[in-house]
Amino acid sequence: MQSDLQRHMRTLWKKCRPNLDDETIDIYFSETYDPAMLSTAEEEGGEMAACSQFLMRHMNFMDRNLHIGILTALAYNPELEDEKLLPTVKESLKRQHLRMARHGALISLAFPSNERERQLLQGCGYTIASHCIEGDPKVTEYTPVPDPSIVIDEETEWGRDLWLFYARNGGGHNFEVKMTENDFFALIAQNDVAGGHLIVARRHGHIIGIALIRREGKPLKSGKPSNKTFRTRIPYILAVQQDVFYRLLEHAKTIYPDSKQTMVTIACPPKGFEGSRPYAMVRIIRAEDFLKEVAATLPGLQLETGITHDEDLPENIGGYRLRRGKCYTSTECPPSATTPGGIPAIFMASQPALLPPVYGWEV
Repeated sequence: MQSDLQRHMRTLWKKCRPNLDDETIDIYFSETYDPAMLSTAEEEGGEMAACSQFLMRHMNFMDRNLHIGILTALAYNPELEDEKLLPTVKESLKRQHLRMARHGALISLAFPSNERERQLLQGCGYTIASHCIEGDPKVTEYTPVPDPSIVIDEETEWGRDLWLFYARNGGGHNFEVKMTENDFFALIAQNDVAGGHLIVARRHGHIIGIALIRREGKPLKSGKPSNKTFRTRIPYILAVQQDVFYRLLEHAKTIYPDSKQTMVTIACPPKGFEGSRPYAMVRIIRAEDFLKEVAATLPGLQLETGITHDEDLPENIGGYRLRRGKCYTSTECPPSATTPGGIPAIFMASQPALLPPVYGWEV
C-alpha cells in the first residue's frame, strides 16, 4: 500500500513527465525508493512543488572506485513560474547536496529530460558534462563466423546468473557507474513493461552477452513515432567480445523482422557531434576529496583551479593546486576558478561514458 507521500510524488511525476507510465513508477517504488534519501519542497498552499531522491553509487575513475551521488526521480510542478520554481528546487536540492556530503559522495550526477530541468540544475551549480547521440552500429557490415557453441535465446525468467554476469563484466569503463543488483533488475523490468525483450548469449551454457531490445516507431518530422515504419532500440547491451556484441544485434533482427534500423545511444563530449543533445550534468560535492583522488590517479597532472561560489557547500570555495600527485588548498581563488560543476565536468567530458537508463526515466 502506498503512503500519502508516494501518492503525491506519483501525481507530481506524471504532471511533470506526462509520458511516464504507472508501471515504470511502480518499479521505482519497489526497487529504488528510499524515503531516507528523499527531499521534497512544498508550495505555500501545502501542495508538493518538487521532489528528488539521490542514490549512493560507485563510479569507475581510472580504475579507482569513486563514491558519487546520483540525483534521480527529479520532478517539479511545471505550472509554477521560474521565479517561484527555482527557489523551491534550490531548497530541495540543497538538502540533497548536504546529505550527499555526509554520505561521502565526491560528486553528484543528474540526467535532466528537458531544457527547463537543465536550467534549474544549472542554477544549483550543475554543469553539462556530456552529450549523447543516436547511432546505428551498422550490423549489415558484420559477417559472423559460424560457431555452434554460441546459443542466443530470448529469456523471460530473470535468473541471478544474469546479475552475476553483469557483476563480473559490467561497469568497467572509465566514468561508468556500477549498477547494484536492484538497479540491474529494475532496468530489465523497465524494458519489459515497455514491451521489450531480453536476449542472452551463452557459450557451453555460460553467459557471454546480454541485450535489452524493444521496437519503436521511427520518429516522423513532427517528432511523433510512426505506426508504419519501425526501428529496434537497444537500451542496454553487454558482451565479453565484439563478435558476441554483433551476434546479439543480429539476433534482434530475427525478433523484429520489420525493423528498418537498429539504434543505440552513444555518449560524446559536449557539442562533440552534429545532432548530439545534452546528457549528463555534474556538480562537485566534496571538492578537496575529489581533487585528491584526481591527483593520486594522475600524478603527472599539473592543474590550478578553484571555486568562487557555492551556496550549498561553501566549504568548497577556494583555490586548488595539483602537483606531483598532491592537492594543495588555498583561500585565494586563481583566475582559472570555475563553478561547482566546472571542475568535474572537465574530467568527465574527456572520456564520456553512457550510464544505464535506469538512472533517468527519460534521456
